[in-house]
Amino acid sequence: SGHAGRRQCAERWEDGAPCAEPAGAVCALIESRAREVGLAALHRRSMEFELTQFSDCGDYSRTVAAVLALEPAAVIASRTARGTQLLRALEEALQGGGLPEPLLVERRHFDETEGQALLEEADVLGLQPSEYASKFVSCAALTALWRFVQSSMELQLKASAMRVMYRGAMDTMLIDSNTARLLELVTDARGHHESGSMYSLFRCLTPGGSRLLRQSLLQPPASKAEITARQAAVEALLGNEGLFYELQRLLPAVGDVDLLAARLTAEPRTRGPQWCRAAIRTALRLRRALAALPLLAEALKTPCARGSELLVEAGGALSHASFPRILDELDRVLDSEGPPKQGGKGSMAHAALMYSVRPNVSALLDVARQTWNDAMEQVHTLHRGYAVNYPEMSIRLEFTERRGWYLSHTCQIAPPEFIRTAQKGVSGRHMSTTREFNSVNFKLRQAEREILSQTVSVLGGLYDMLRCDAPLLYRVSHAVSVLDLVQAFVGYALLVGRFARPEVSEEPLAPIAIKAGRHPLREQILLHEASSGGFEPVDFFVGENCHFQAVTGQNGGGKSTYLQTLAQLVILAQIGCYIPAQYATVRIVSSLFTRIGSADSIEASASTFLVEMQEAAHILRAVMPDSLVLIDELGRGTAHVDGIALCWAVCEKLLALRVYTLLATHFFEICRLQLAFPGFRNMHIQPMAGPSAAAERPEAAGGRRFVVHHMTSLEALLGKPRLRYGVLAAERAGLPGPLVARARRLAEEADRRLSVRLPRDA
Repeated sequence: SGHAGRRQCAERWEDGAPCAEPAGAVCALIESRAREVGLAALHRRSMEFELTQFSDCGDYSRTVAAVLALEPAAVIASRTARGTQLLRALEEALQGGGLPEPLLVERRHFDETEGQALLEEADVLGLQPSEYASKFVSCAALTALWRFVQSSMELQLKASAMRVMYRGAMDTMLIDSNTARLLELVTDARGHHESGSMYSLFRCLTPGGSRLLRQSLLQPPASKAEITARQAAVEALLGNEGLFYELQRLLPAVGDVDLLAARLTAEPRTRGPQWCRAAIRTALRLRRALAALPLLAEALKTPCARGSELLVEAGGALSHASFPRILDELDRVLDSEGPPKQGGKGSMAHAALMYSVRPNVSALLDVARQTWNDAMEQVHTLHRGYAVNYPEMSIRLEFTERRGWYLSHTCQIAPPEFIRTAQKGVSGRHMSTTREFNSVNFKLRQAEREILSQTVSVLGGLYDMLRCDAPLLYRVSHAVSVLDLVQAFVGYALLVGRFARPEVSEEPLAPIAIKAGRHPLREQILLHEASSGGFEPVDFFVGENCHFQAVTGQNGGGKSTYLQTLAQLVILAQIGCYIPAQYATVRIVSSLFTRIGSADSIEASASTFLVEMQEAAHILRAVMPDSLVLIDELGRGTAHVDGIALCWAVCEKLLALRVYTLLATHFFEICRLQLAFPGFRNMHIQPMAGPSAAAERPEAAGGRRFVVHHMTSLEALLGKPRLRYGVLAAERAGLPGPLVARARRLAEEADRRLSVRLPRDA
């Protein structure tokens, strides 16, 4: 089974080999005896290694979140980890996400000494050479990953050309996969589409910028320096919209430098036609990218850009002194005139590969290209002959890389000399070939293979030189991705219109204060509805003296929206984006935990209540003093008394930890905690009176427009249940009037007979 698992991982890797422009990563991890976890990942698209090492809590929530954020195609672990809590947690998470189960290898492949040697050869960012020894766990994971790729995949990696990025685990906010889904960070709530998610609020122009945006949303920075650097860049572009639009114009021309660097770093053991084509395209795209860099670097020399350290660093990376030399070497070998025009777009792109190298650079290449030209003349001669002989068939000459050249015509019944006739999609045309066409296509295939082989031979020396400069290309890739991310933030701010630059603080007791904050996703939806005036702004204040807030209100009144708004605004603030609010100051959050929604798990044979308790247990195990916890309706999946008791106990624990917490609940008895805990505050959400349409359907307005009251009077708050929110919601849902009246009388009678009394003291 081990060989089968290795083979499946290899197939998954090869499906996304650098020629296929993949996504995702392959990663290796190991845990030391001191319970430190080392994680190494290789991003398949960029061929960039990423290392991290940290101590995790008992349920390994940070490890699981880090692995799932990578969307791994393969996960490698040591056989000695079988049966451990780490592997069990990882297997459960991977299975729940539809990802491959871990592949177990021998412990000897996790060699920290060899890992340190690899780091000494590589281009390493985020880690000093003197720190390599202290990161021995992640070095061990790096060795296992390196050996796996070298032995199992048809790739040869060059240690001297590899780039390694070390990321401190505590430098990012911990967001588990369930929270990411509920907050709709990169997909909608069902986890199916990017549209309708926070990811869709931004428009990135390069693949690298899109990947950095996704990574930032799933793992927001927790470093004040990084956050404020992004904010300063956004401010600089907002102050000079001309530079913003210039970046939007120039960035697409640079393309995906990550992918180009990956193809230089990794080389397959066998050079097939597909890799040869990819290698040639890499050289052509790299020349276009390098030609676009001077314009981009020049644009960043404006005075407003000098006020942003991030923009200055990006400009320096894009204007490195070696780039003109590299571009001259590419121009010396690559042909700038292109092929003679023949055929459509597909055939022109194919011909561009045949003519990618200048004439007279290689005699063998020139001979192969002349043979190809002669065969192409035969193709066009045959086509002209068929078009003259059968004018009623409207014969066209078409090309695909898989089929080669073929004839496309309108008549279903073709002449006898036409063979292998098939319908072409839904266009009504048909595809055919002839024996003469097959013969010429065979000659073309032979000539093309020779051209590709000779072209790659010519480019071989150029590639050897470029591999030495691969670290420069990775720096360009990072600079372009950051610029793309910043311009996406600016575009969002201009679209929102009313925004604020959040003040961020690393002080443990600093508050989270937001004035007139608006739900980022709902506001975008409502702005496109003619009947709506937008999302009603709400205020938030969570601090040392009010670190736990219970939010009550009627069904559909906006409690869940209130919690989601705070979470999404905090995430936007920590990725360095301006937020839709009048004012904001945010204490940096190290981990965000949510328990929102009610869903059972058929796969795990877990009821709604059991899922609630599992999520609550996870929060209590992993929560830290600088976490943010948002809980919606804890305990509603069981008996009323049991639900109140469990919710009360969980609240007491979080209050004792002094963690910033918001709890939305229908249990008004929980509000009595205000008498025992000074940091406890009661908030009540009241729907606002809307226009006539909303008055007819109050539940429609409830999720959009509401006002939040800080309830200082416990007596006034405890009188709210008499409003019968549940009965009101049932009435609005269309239950018959007599039935609703009967339910209201039964509720009043139950109030008289039952009275839940919880202790007033802690």
